[in-house]
Amino acid sequence: MSISATDFRQRIGQLGDLPTLPHVVQKLTSMIGRPNVSAEDIGSLIEKDQVLAAKVLRLANSPFYGFPSRIASVPHAVVVLGLNVVKGLTLCATAYDIMKDAGMVQLWRHSLGVAITSQILGKHLDMKNPEEVFVAGLLHDIGKVILYVKWPEVGTKIRAANPTGDRPMFEVEQELYEVSHADVGGWLANAWHLPTALREPILFHHQPSAAQEAPLQTAVVHVADILVKGMACGNPGDDLIPPLSRQAWELVGLTDETLAGCIAAAADEFLAIHDYL
Repeated sequence: MSISATDFRQRIGQLGDLPTLPHVVQKLTSMIGRPNVSAEDIGSLIEKDQVLAAKVLRLANSPFYGFPSRIASVPHAVVVLGLNVVKGLTLCATAYDIMKDAGMVQLWRHSLGVAITSQILGKHLDMKNPEEVFVAGLLHDIGKVILYVKWPEVGTKIRAANPTGDRPMFEVEQELYEVSHADVGGWLANAWHLPTALREPILFHHQPSAAQEAPLQTAVVHVADILVKGMACGNPGDDLIPPLSRQAWELVGLTDETLAGCIAAAADEFLAIHDYL
């Protein structure tokens, strides 16, 4: 028996049903905001999780960052990469594990493409912390893990309502349940206590004009999502390219020349980092 819209909304409200961040990542998220936290403090915390430490070091030594000498310790990685980058890498590793365990490798590839493209656009805009939009891009579709894997009967009903695939899944989700994967992702971001600069791009990546506190970050992730779908990098669940928000496009301010450069850079960086995750 299919789940009703009312039952679905009640289930969404039960945050215990949602995946949780590992303890180390939760503690890291709270520590990085403290003014007196040191690279050694952060490095020591990450080193307590051997798998996470190995992934941070593997990423730090990848061609994506291109450091001339090998980074041998997590505290060294924190010093040379910065606290925000390392926080992004730990969330990156966590998101990969969640999507991989859910069997959503193609969604992961799409999400990684959006993350890389978002960071490139962020640098183009001289954003203070382009690593933030990398993480936001990486997590923008995390709500799909809930809709299509954790609650498979919901995903089945959504797909059945769009058999020819000629409508965006976002619209079908809203029609059936009055919520979408973006809403679920926003609730998950709240459960993870992520900052607004991450939560709003996740929640409003299909409706960037609704962002109130992080409009630029949301616009960047919105544009990156559409560009990556156009590049056919991974598969987020449907092949349709959603409508582009003119307001978001104007905020990002790409010309034909800079657009081509950003796409080329994103393709190169995707190839450089993909095998290191």
